[in-house]
Amino acid sequence: MTNIATVIYEDTESVEPVVEDTQLTHQLDGLEKLQGTYPFTLERSHKAYRLNLFLRNLSDPLHRERFLSEKEELMTECQLTKEEKDMVRELKWIEMIQYGAIFFGLEKLSAVMGKSNPEIYASMRGETMAQFQASRKVSMQYSVGKK
Repeated sequence: MTNIATVIYEDTESVEPVVEDTQLTHQLDGLEKLQGTYPFTLERSHKAYRLNLFLRNLSDPLHRERFLSEKEELMTECQLTKEEKDMVRELKWIEMIQYGAIFFGLEKLSAVMGKSNPEIYASMRGETMAQFQASRKVSMQYSVGKK
């Protein structure tokens, strides 16, 4: 079981810019050279907080039921931006990751929508399921949902 927590630190007064400690961030050196890598930075986590909270709440049966019956109203109530609503509505998996969505949240959304993990991976690569499965040594079809 993986525990997930989100902490938001808000400035209450003007402060000096944070000086990056290279001893803490050296593991990220050169990461920009790895195609398809989207580090979950503090900035990305802050930007995607509403979206991640919305996705995490899909594990709540009432939230899930409302999502299925009145998606637009629920997304508005949860203060999702137009961009966030579009990504959820259109299941833009890779865009959500690039935006800062946590994959565990995407799994919750995929379960509600009846999509398997491999379907997410195929979509992220711009492939059909058949193309994606052909690139695997072993065909896979698993999901956190009922599929």
